[in-house]
Amino acid sequence: MENPESTVPARGKLLLWITLFLGAVSLGLASFALSLLRSTMESQTLLAQSVDSMDRSIKELKTAPPPKPVELKAPTLPRPSVRLAREPGNESADRLQSELDQVVASMQGQFPKLPEALHVIAMMKAQTRKYAEAQDLWQQCIRLAPKQELYYVNLASVAMEQGNNELALNTLRQAVALGFESFDIIHHLGIALSNLGLYEETIPTIEKSLKKFPNAASHWLLLGQAQLELEKTAEAEASFRKAMELGVSAPAVYVGLGNACTRQGKREEGAKYLKKFAELKAQDKLSGQERYQVLSDQEIKQTTTTIFTEAATVYFRQKDPLQAERLLLRCVALNPTSRSALRAVADLYFKTKMLPEERVVRERIIELGSDLFSDYIDLAKVCAQLDDRESSEGVLKLAMTMHPEAVEPLAALSQIYLESNKLDKARWYAQQSIERQPTPEGFRFLASICQRQQDPIGAAEALRLAKQLETKP
Repeated sequence: MENPESTVPARGKLLLWITLFLGAVSLGLASFALSLLRSTMESQTLLAQSVDSMDRSIKELKTAPPPKPVELKAPTLPRPSVRLAREPGNESADRLQSELDQVVASMQGQFPKLPEALHVIAMMKAQTRKYAEAQDLWQQCIRLAPKQELYYVNLASVAMEQGNNELALNTLRQAVALGFESFDIIHHLGIALSNLGLYEETIPTIEKSLKKFPNAASHWLLLGQAQLELEKTAEAEASFRKAMELGVSAPAVYVGLGNACTRQGKREEGAKYLKKFAELKAQDKLSGQERYQVLSDQEIKQTTTTIFTEAATVYFRQKDPLQAERLLLRCVALNPTSRSALRAVADLYFKTKMLPEERVVRERIIELGSDLFSDYIDLAKVCAQLDDRESSEGVLKLAMTMHPEAVEPLAALSQIYLESNKLDKARWYAQQSIERQPTPEGFRFLASICQRQQDPIGAAEALRLAKQLETKP
């Protein structure tokens, strides 16, 4: 049996432990509550700070200026590195002559054995009346390049200019022996023979050439002069009249025809032509030297342009495009409205793939009012190569209006519209080009447009017409 006294203390101990345990739990809960309160207060502080920050940001957004819209710029075309002279400079003949001398001296130093370069230098010497120097240079050209016909013609010309008809005749006979029988060769041969009084040889030489060149007015004049010298007056009269019919109006044709008529007893008619000859001679009172002095200021500019153009060709072939460009731009500066000078520059830029520069020059040609259809097509091509289809289209439309008979701009416009998927316009221009010039290729192109338009009937009809043209004899 359990002792009551021993039980009481045990209960007291249990109560004590329970009391201690509950106290500990209370302290823990209190501590947790304090911790929770601290965390909550910190969170509220952070939240309040965040809200305050957001309010300030919103206020800043409301007061700040609106952002600028981003501009989407269209891609720009490459900028050209050339500007063209618009007004000619005041160049004196002496200054141009000095410039010419400098250019040809430089060429001769760089290319002392190059026939092309020596030919350009000889041209300059001949055009500035330095015939002996030109003669020596063309003789060098023939030795270096004996199969170039032009060197024989030019050597014969300067030889005759100096009165050396024997050298001219021997040079031309050498050319004929090599197989050269062009109009220029035979024409100069006829002159050399006539100058030496070899009329019996002149007549068959010219008559043979007239079979190839029946409308060569200068041939008929030479023939008439030789016939007159041999007293074949009726034949000479016919030859002189043929020369006049083909456009010869030089004093030589009037004096020849006047003498031919007079010798046949047609004195009144002969006197009329001889009077006309006297009038023409009276208008030409200046001697050769005086004429050179008067015309030198006018001629030297043209001579400079010619020589610089030829020199530029030589430099380009010798892989010096910068010097070629400089010389050609100088030609434009001397005559800013010269279409031939501008075309030479444009062609150089085409060959060197300088498309923006080529475009500038070809636009200038059109601006000056070109009457060549090819100028419009060349400009349209370079615009297309620069991916400027709108400008290419505009140039082709201009070509179409300036040359309404031409097929090329219509066909090109059709191609542009097809590539742009503007099928109605492509079809219209294709039909217009076919109306002017029906070809199997044109109808097949039209058929391809019809197929793109989902028009099988139109495509079939175009193909039928293409086959029909192909089977025509």
